[in-house]
Amino acid sequence: MMIETVDTMAEFSTKLEQLRMFLVQHLPTETFANAVPVAILVLIVGIAISVLGAKLARIGVTAGFVGLGAFAGYRFGLHTEFPPPLCALVAAGMIGVIGHLTFRLWVGAAVAVVLASLALGTFSYEKLLPHVTEFENTQMVAMPASAGGSAGFAVPTPDEQQAYLKRSPRELATQFWDYANLQDVTIERRAQAIGLAALVTGLFLGVVAVRWALVISTSLLGTVLVAGSVGALFASFYPPSYQSFLSHPAVGGMAAGLFMLTSLSLQAMLTRKTPDECKESGK
Repeated sequence: MMIETVDTMAEFSTKLEQLRMFLVQHLPTETFANAVPVAILVLIVGIAISVLGAKLARIGVTAGFVGLGAFAGYRFGLHTEFPPPLCALVAAGMIGVIGHLTFRLWVGAAVAVVLASLALGTFSYEKLLPHVTEFENTQMVAMPASAGGSAGFAVPTPDEQQAYLKRSPRELATQFWDYANLQDVTIERRAQAIGLAALVTGLFLGVVAVRWALVISTSLLGTVLVAGSVGALFASFYPPSYQSFLSHPAVGGMAAGLFMLTSLSLQAMLTRKTPDECKESGK
């Protein structure tokens, strides 16, 4: 069992590294110009979500709606004869109350997105990542049959290579998706079904079991953000250490698992109701 787990983690690490190299090779260079500052920001956000995400969720949602209301109210005032500051104040209060009272709904929506992302990510790992190398190989230009009757392949010309590398991320993703669907015509239908099922399930869990849905989803999201940002920082500043983690994926998996368990424990304790709160909710 242990050997199978290690082999699975090694395969997972290898496929993720293939995906990273594929993105590095095909995305514009400017995409990674601010990779380090972004990774540091993501690390900070990930730690904050892992520790206080569930505890401050209601405050965060309400504050977000207050800000949205203030912006919308101010814009409304600019286009009417009403004073913009007054419109911003009134709209902020009204929209903030709406956000506060519909908190369960927004938790359900957030959990639905997290669960759908996890489900589609797992589906993509199993069904799409194996086609990455194949997709790259299709970029070779087929040669007509030679005199001997055999066909071969030729390296693209410099102009073709430049056109290939300058494709936008959206164009690259579209071409890869089309190629994957040609290899397996059920991919799109299954992805839609899995995504819809995960969205509905996440919405249900988020509305019915708010506290645990928040704790689990924020711990999972925070762990993913922290693990991704730490990996990016290691790849930028300490390549040998990054390669060492790739060679020993069990170490990284255990570290991520320990971090998530710690996050779950902390958030479960921080969101536990006090005896006074339990009495008040029972009234």
